[in-house]
Amino acid sequence: MYNNVSSAAGTGAAASGGALAVTGFSVLWLLLGAFALIAVGTAIARIVPRRRSR
Repeated sequence: MYNNVSSAAGTGAAASGGALAVTGFSVLWLLLGAFALIAVGTAIARIVPRRRSR
């Protein structure tokens, strides 16, 4: 049981592959991520001082 490496490796690969398949793809999460990135970008743009042209 503990000496058979191939069965343990196969079990780990199957378990991780199944967990990855369950996550799926959702447009809602994509939009939420895009909104968060835009919010971070605008917050950084407000913090960073602007150069004055002469």
